[in-house]
Amino acid sequence: MKTKFFAVIAFMLMGLSLNANAQRMDYPRFHMGIRGGLSQNTDTEVGKSAYFPTGGIGMDFRLAPIPLYLETGAYYMNKRVEWETINDAHDDHYAYAPLLVSYHIYIGDKFCIQPFTGITLGYLTESEMVESAARFGCGVSFGRLYANMGVDIGATEHEWYNYDTGFYASDASYNTFFMTIGFNWAGDR
Repeated sequence: MKTKFFAVIAFMLMGLSLNANAQRMDYPRFHMGIRGGLSQNTDTEVGKSAYFPTGGIGMDFRLAPIPLYLETGAYYMNKRVEWETINDAHDDHYAYAPLLVSYHIYIGDKFCIQPFTGITLGYLTESEMVESAARFGCGVSFGRLYANMGVDIGATEHEWYNYDTGFYASDASYNTFFMTIGFNWAGDR
């Protein structure tokens, strides 16, 4: 299933590159800006979703003559999980860096649609472990304004144990929906 999904993404990016070759445009070499927004995190085992602010600094660098970019940055997210069965919650603060590939589809000189895919890698402060996830989404920029939304599908499994209640959960991973808005202070357009 995963290989089929990645094959579809690869074919979409190849098709978009054919469109880019037909355009005669001087694509920006990089962008850098601040991002802030909201994330909704769930635990695949037993947790219900919780909403928290997210934010950081993002940047992208053009990789080729076509508008294919490598995106990265430094971000914060709270991977909070709330368990209804034992009336408990777990805050897991997450400092991470995404490593994404995005393709910028310029509709005009100032308007751009930016689908992206890749991974995130970071550190969970409460669990004291490395967290990884596959990330998929789409961004939109208008001049220097930027907005995006997407999902992180957790690749790291966690085990939870509450000493007070004896509650135990294993093989749980985090899945997160996020949306941000921001401003690019460096780079063209």
